[in-house]
Amino acid sequence: MKSFSTILALSVAVGIGAGVAGFAAPAAAQTAALQLTTGKVVTDPAGAFISVSVKNGTTAPISETYVACEFFAGNRALGKSSTTLFSIVPGVTGSDQVRLLGGTSANRATCAITGHK
Repeated sequence: MKSFSTILALSVAVGIGAGVAGFAAPAAAQTAALQLTTGKVVTDPAGAFISVSVKNGTTAPISETYVACEFFAGNRALGKSSTTLFSIVPGVTGSDQVRLLGGTSANRATCAITGHK
């Protein structure tokens, strides 16, 4: 498995500015057959979260797909968190949220597929 910093160097940043809605973008360096899409960073009293989805463009089921995100407040890193998406069959998109507890000041995140099996 690659180090998290290597993954981040290859990932796409998703952020929101003051009063500007976020956007979804696919990860820059990902398996061509697995397509990562991320939503905007949202905060609530517990912390921050970002919606992630992975489309399985292969011809075989993917039993587990790992997605890791690092959350930021401006340029200051707040922390890292991840999720595992289970049983994504061919042609289907699996979805989840990656949540960082305590990250109430987060305004952007970088996410990447870190592995699958």
